[in-house]
Amino acid sequence: MKYLAWGLFVFLLLSLVAWDFAVATTFLGDDYIFRAFARLESNPLAAFVTDKHGGEYYRPLPMLLWWVVERRSGGGVWAYSLAALFLHALCAVLLGVVGRCLGLSRPSASFAGALFFAAPAEREAALWFSASADLLSSAAMLGAIACWLPGKRWGRAVSVALAAVAVFCKETALILPLLLAAASWFQVANRGRTLSVRRLLLPIAPHVAVMSLYLVSRFLVLHGIGGTNDPVAPWWGRGVQLAGGLVHAVTAYVPLPEWAAWLAGASMIGWAATVALRRNPWAGFAVAWVIITLLPLPAAGWVVGARYYYLPGAGLVLLISMALQATSRLAAALALAFFLGLGLLSGHHRAGEVALYRQAVAAAQAAVVEGVSKGHRLFLVRGAVKDLDLAIKLDPRSSSAVQSTVSIPDVPASFVWMPPDLADRLDFLLARPTLPPSGAYRFGRARIVGLARRDEAPDLEDVLARLPELRMIQLLFDGGRFTWQDRTEAFQRAHQE
Repeated sequence: MKYLAWGLFVFLLLSLVAWDFAVATTFLGDDYIFRAFARLESNPLAAFVTDKHGGEYYRPLPMLLWWVVERRSGGGVWAYSLAALFLHALCAVLLGVVGRCLGLSRPSASFAGALFFAAPAEREAALWFSASADLLSSAAMLGAIACWLPGKRWGRAVSVALAAVAVFCKETALILPLLLAAASWFQVANRGRTLSVRRLLLPIAPHVAVMSLYLVSRFLVLHGIGGTNDPVAPWWGRGVQLAGGLVHAVTAYVPLPEWAAWLAGASMIGWAATVALRRNPWAGFAVAWVIITLLPLPAAGWVVGARYYYLPGAGLVLLISMALQATSRLAAALALAFFLGLGLLSGHHRAGEVALYRQAVAAAQAAVVEGVSKGHRLFLVRGAVKDLDLAIKLDPRSSSAVQSTVSIPDVPASFVWMPPDLADRLDFLLARPTLPPSGAYRFGRARIVGLARRDEAPDLEDVLARLPELRMIQLLFDGGRFTWQDRTEAFQRAHQE
C-alpha cells in the first residue's frame, strides 16, 4: 500500500508538471538562433573547434543537443518539450540525491527533489528551450557534487568527467570547484575537525585542470574571452536583479503581484535560513551554494530571467527542505501544494501568451507569403515579435521564395537571415556596435545578423528613401486573435501629405 501511494504521488506530480511542458512551450527569441545552427550546420562537432556563436559564447554541448533534436524531430516543438521535461526531471532527481548525501532523511531528500520539480520559477526556466544550456550544466554539476560527496575514488573520477560536461555546456560551471571545496570544508567541519588548505585544494585540482582546459579552448575558438555588446546595468541595479531573482526563484514571476512575490519570497527565504541554520549542520553549505552560484551572474550585465537562477534555486530548495525537515509533514505537504498551485497558475498564464505568440507569427507569415506571391521581398512588420524573420524562414513549410525575403520586425535587436544579394542594401539597418561582437552568426553558408537597437535604428524616412519597395505590414489583435493588413499605400499617402 505504501509503494502504491508513492507511485500515485509520483504519477500525479509528473502529470501536473508535464502539462505545462505540453501547453506552455514554443520557440521564442534566442531559440531561433539555435535552430538555425541545427538546421544549417552540417557537422555539429564544428561547434567544439570553431566559433558558431558569433564571439559571444562557447557552449558546444547544448548546440550538439539542439542539432540532434532538430534533425530527429524535424523541428517539432514536442521533441524540445520532451527533452526539456526530461532534463528538468533529471535535475530534480539529482538534487534529491545530493540532499541524501548531505544527511537529509529519505523522505526529506525526496521532498527536495519534488519541490524543485514543482517550483514555478525553475519550471519557467525549463520551459524556455534556450535555457537548455542552464539545465544541461546544472544536471552535470549536480551529478558531480553527488559523486563527490561520498568520497569514493571512482566517484571522484566521475565527478571530474561531469565537471567537463558542465563547463562545456555553460561557462557559469566554472564555479564548480568552489562548490566542491565548500562541500569538503563543511563535511569535515561537521565532524568536528579542521581541514588544511592543502587538503582542501588538492582533491579538486583535477576539476581546476578541466576548467583551465575549457578556458584555453574557449580563448582559442573565440579568439578572446567572449561576451556580448548588450547594455550593462549599474552595480546597484545588478544587486537588485540578483535579489529579485532569488525572491522569484521560490515564488513565481506570474501570477502574483510584484509586491506579493517579494513579500512571500523574502519571508520564505528568511524563515528557511533561520530554522535550517539553527537545526541542520549542512544548512551553511546550502547558503554557500546560493552565494557561490550567484558569483558569475553579474558578468552577464543584465541578469533578469528565471534561467539565471536555476542552480541558485536548487540551493534555496535545499535550504527550505532542511528547514521543513525540522517541522511536520503537513507543513511540507502544504509547501509542495503551494508550489504546485503557483506553478499551475503560472503555466496557465504562459499558455495564453504562447497561443497569442503563435498567432502573431502565423499572421505575419501569411502576410509575407501573400506578399511573395505578388513579387515583394522586403517587409516591415509592426506589432511583431523578436526574430520574426528567423521564425518565418525556419518553418519547414516556408518556400524557397520566402527564404529570399527579409522581414524586419519593429522589435529592436532582432536577428534576420540575410540573403546575400540584399546584404549591401540592408547594411545600414544593422546594429552598431554589432550583435553579436563578430557581427553575425555563420552557419554553413548562411549569415544571421542583428538589427539595430532601439536608440540606434535609422529614421523611418531614411529607411523608406533607401528601400522604396518596402511593404508596411500591420499586425492587428482583434477579437482574441491576430490578423494583418498591408498598409503600404495608406502609409505612403499619409507620409507624402
